Amino acid sequence: MKKLGFILAAFALITLVLSCESAAEREKQRTVELMSTQTLGLAYLEEMKLEEAEREFRKFIELAPEEKLGYANLGLVYLRMGNFDESENLLLKAREIDKDDPDVNLLLATVYRMEGNQDKAIDVLEQTLVKNPDHPKVLFELSELHSADPGNESSLKRQEYLVRLKDQTSGNMVPLILLIDSYIKNGEADAALEQFEKLPALFPEFPEESIPYYDQALSALQAGDAEQALIPFTVFHNYQKITYPYQSGMAKLKGPVESALGFPLINYSDQTAFSEGEGVSILDVIKFKEVAVSAGLNFPENPDFASDQKGTSIHHATGDYDGDGDIDIYIGYRNTSGSNVKSYLFQNELGRYRDVSEPFGIDHEGSERSAFFGDVDNDGFLDLYIILEQGAMLYHNAGKGNFVSRAQEAGIPLQPGAENALFADLDHDGDLDIYQTGDGLNKVFRNNGNLSFAEMGNDMGLQGSAEEMSSEAVFGDFDDDGDLDLFVVNGNAENKMYLNERQGSFEAAEIPGELANPSGSLAAVAGDFNNDGKLDLAIASNSGISLRLFVNKGNGEFDPFVNPGSDFNKLDQVKINDLEFIDFDNDGRLDVLIAGENKNPNERGLFLFHNRGDGSFADLTSLLPEKPLSARQISLFDYNEDGDTDILLSGVSGEIFLLRNDGGNMNHYLNMKLVGLRTGSAKNNYFGIGSKVEMRAGDLYQSAVVKRPEISFGLGDRSKADVIRITWTNGVPQNILLPDADQALIEEQTLKGSCPFLYTWNGEEFVFVKDITWRSALGMPLGIMGEDRKYAFPDASDDYILIEGDLLKPDRGLYSIKITSELWETIYMDKVRLVAVDHPESVEVFVPEQFSPPPFPGMELHQVTQRIYPESAVTEQGLDVLHLLRSKDDNYVSQFKRGRYQGLAEMHELIVEIGDEVDLEDLKLFLRGWIFPTDASINEALSQSDENSLIPPSVEVINERGEWETAIDQLGFPMGKDKTVIGDLSGKVNSRDRRIKIRTNMEIYWDELFFSSGEPDAPVVITPMEPASADLRYRGFSRVFRKGGRYGPHWFDYSDVSEEKKWNDLKGSYTRYGDVNELLEASDNMYVISNAGDEMSVEFKEAELPKLKKGWKRDFLIHSVGWVKDGDMNTATGNTVEPLPYHGMKNYPPGAGQSYPDKRELQEYQRQFNTRNVESEIGLQSIDK
Repeated sequence: MKKLGFILAAFALITLVLSCESAAEREKQRTVELMSTQTLGLAYLEEMKLEEAEREFRKFIELAPEEKLGYANLGLVYLRMGNFDESENLLLKAREIDKDDPDVNLLLATVYRMEGNQDKAIDVLEQTLVKNPDHPKVLFELSELHSADPGNESSLKRQEYLVRLKDQTSGNMVPLILLIDSYIKNGEADAALEQFEKLPALFPEFPEESIPYYDQALSALQAGDAEQALIPFTVFHNYQKITYPYQSGMAKLKGPVESALGFPLINYSDQTAFSEGEGVSILDVIKFKEVAVSAGLNFPENPDFASDQKGTSIHHATGDYDGDGDIDIYIGYRNTSGSNVKSYLFQNELGRYRDVSEPFGIDHEGSERSAFFGDVDNDGFLDLYIILEQGAMLYHNAGKGNFVSRAQEAGIPLQPGAENALFADLDHDGDLDIYQTGDGLNKVFRNNGNLSFAEMGNDMGLQGSAEEMSSEAVFGDFDDDGDLDLFVVNGNAENKMYLNERQGSFEAAEIPGELANPSGSLAAVAGDFNNDGKLDLAIASNSGISLRLFVNKGNGEFDPFVNPGSDFNKLDQVKINDLEFIDFDNDGRLDVLIAGENKNPNERGLFLFHNRGDGSFADLTSLLPEKPLSARQISLFDYNEDGDTDILLSGVSGEIFLLRNDGGNMNHYLNMKLVGLRTGSAKNNYFGIGSKVEMRAGDLYQSAVVKRPEISFGLGDRSKADVIRITWTNGVPQNILLPDADQALIEEQTLKGSCPFLYTWNGEEFVFVKDITWRSALGMPLGIMGEDRKYAFPDASDDYILIEGDLLKPDRGLYSIKITSELWETIYMDKVRLVAVDHPESVEVFVPEQFSPPPFPGMELHQVTQRIYPESAVTEQGLDVLHLLRSKDDNYVSQFKRGRYQGLAEMHELIVEIGDEVDLEDLKLFLRGWIFPTDASINEALSQSDENSLIPPSVEVINERGEWETAIDQLGFPMGKDKTVIGDLSGKVNSRDRRIKIRTNMEIYWDELFFSSGEPDAPVVITPMEPASADLRYRGFSRVFRKGGRYGPHWFDYSDVSEEKKWNDLKGSYTRYGDVNELLEASDNMYVISNAGDEMSVEFKEAELPKLKKGWKRDFLIHSVGWVKDGDMNTATGNTVEPLPYHGMKNYPPGAGQSYPDKRELQEYQRQFNTRNVESEIGLQSIDK
């Protein structure tokens, strides 16, 4: 009996287990079927196959009646069919499940709008905003609904929604233009102007025909005349409406076309019907389907390229050439027979491709080898670079989807044997250069910024040797020092790692033998496959082990990836033609895709390996379709914009394959693009190519180098990213908290260098006063065109800067100042003094605070008893700006057009007239304002062509013939913020025509202009003060704001400080924290070396000053002697503290035989004080830690 009982118990247990396994399997099958049904239904919706979509979503509802997605998408099907009643019923059911879902409510509001019930639609959407206040499509729909009502209340409501929408859709020009339109129609000229000036910085180049209307509207708005601006703005707006970027922006807000109303739901409810971990995996339902023909890539067969013809191949390039937000395709052929070939340009229209080659200007002869999209002129439109057998072609994208050949003008010489190319900003000057590889010497075509190029391969150290056959190159910051390096794949020799030494110079680094692979390599790809923030490599070998992965140790060194359990041995019989990292399931880990040819032509050469996240890869090639078996080239992009990565393949016999990813979007994802500012900045290329992007979502960290405009991160089951960190190609970091799922990340115009900040105690708090030590710019290229790079003078800045008396007050017998390092810089401060200037209250004192080369003026005091303002002041366009110049009130003359680069504007003039009563024989001009300067990389860009050069302010007067002539050739420009420029006009102004003209193309904003006549000789008591104490410590970075609004200088709030590291520090030995008073006493080469975030607190004894006389006032001068070196990519030795500067240097960087003096007292100073070694790099991971 006991035995029988045991058998029965065992049987019951087995039955229970089998029952549980059967239930689990059934649940898995149901989930797989549910996900497959969703994928298929969404695909039918994309293709407007509404009856098929209806069938799938009805099936979805049967499988998951508790899930809103089925009801909402079926409601959308009926909305597109015009069956509004049935659509409303289904959407109301979806709303019962989740009444706050904005996408469901948006569809319901669309139904009401189509039925003519505007009020009901508005009510639904306004309720939605309570829980979803920033939903772009809801905000847009509300703005459109209110635009139908001509009343003033609706107009203001529409404007309110457009303001909110503009803030949520920074990369979309439509909300911004509509908001400008609203401001102009409401008579708000200044508000319209603020937004109007942003357009050329943020968005692609305007149509040429629209630019005169932009300029007319801009001038009218600058004059405060909204009514005068309306007509030219409306014409300008109409031109934009027919551009691809505008139409794409509109489609993202309201849908593609009226016949395809609404947006489908993609994500499940919070109580999701799908959950991994119960025997179900997203990998169970993901499949790739070959859809080239159905997607429109069915170009006719070319008889010259029969599939059995030896030596023929097909290649492609992908990119959004028309700027409409989806990916287009260029296809070309290589033919060894010498006959002409046809190329194809396919335009993507909502996931369907159309051949537009002939009308769009692609026309050339000869067999092609490869093709690439890249924006060489930073106009926001992708140009096309094609390598032919006999040379290369550059097609410039004219912005209307038309391409114009620039083969001759570009200056790119013929290079037979060229095979491949890439676009990257190798010299970090803000535009994309071309690196071309092939059989023989590799070429660097440096971008001159004017659609021409200069070959610099030898000069930059990147040409390799004539014996090498370089198949391709990949770029990225492989040694984590902030600049772009190159890894070059050689088919017949060792691979090369070229590390960027900055200033357009590269050096070949030693790399381990397995990575060098002397037997030759075929292809490579870079990516962070182990999610540690460092750029790893995958290499396809010519022989031996076909695929090798290498882990980056963080300093440019690599270890072979040890991958137990990975299935890469299946590749041993495969010749790999191309490989890519791909996150096909959006789990946040990089998988590996291989395109090659098996030695057995009936076996696979196409493989997909899934990154398990545990240091191994699983072969999931089964997710790919049965055909193709082989391929030559891979491109990855989301062609149908459904949130997962699709695959484009060039076949081995002249075919194109498009593998649609079905199911990868079951995991969450984050799509983005970078937007580098164009007009008024130009510090980074428009699409941020080469930037490093880091993302953190909960415990998931990822990093990537930007290789193309479209960027995507898989989030797994995490619904949102917490933070994005961008390190732009100019080295400037930028953090974005809680980014949206599909967002344009726009570059901030960040002040990065370089000068110390001065804060003073005003009796209540420390306040920012001015920047100091501005004359020094160690290693700064001057931006002068020529073969030899010219740098700024090496002399220490020796400046006297005015501190008005009410900004510096004693506290317990001490005057306290703070000198901070807050920009990307190293400061070498050798001497600091405070100079008290006591004078009668009836007299004001000034010192010249304009930039001038050595010899410096020293302490040059000017006395003014009366500020004489001009009778009139107009711009070159006749715009009256006198009211902006009659007082120091932070209202600046800004009525000029910004140029391409920060610091550079179109030539602008200020014409002022001096009153008849003013004595012209002893006449001084005083201008107070600030300058937005260029930087080292901008100067480097300016030096590469003669089309842009900085013209400092000059002063012209009317001569006896009634003509303008120069009176002061070099007036000088403000040394930073809130500075006074003084010019001597004594005897230079014509008494019969008292006008003077101040002329420059520098970005200078004047706040006040006045004259003095007959300078008084009032008694003045000058008392120099040495520091009583000086202490160095780490403080951090003050909050930045614009003083005086958008045309005012960057200003700093001392009371609001962040201690978080901000910049990639210049590496080296800095002065240790603590007492540094003795280092500031004399100009003796024993100085305080301070890093970004450091602060010197310096105090002076009030008792050293004489008693202030009755009726007198006390002002101060800060006298500083020292050097500044910023961390710009093109500053000479801009990444290290050394070489140290010294008085008497002939140049910087020092030439042969020049170095910091080797004196005993200076060596002792170094040992005693400069003991703080800084090596750290910052990134998103280090910040979190």
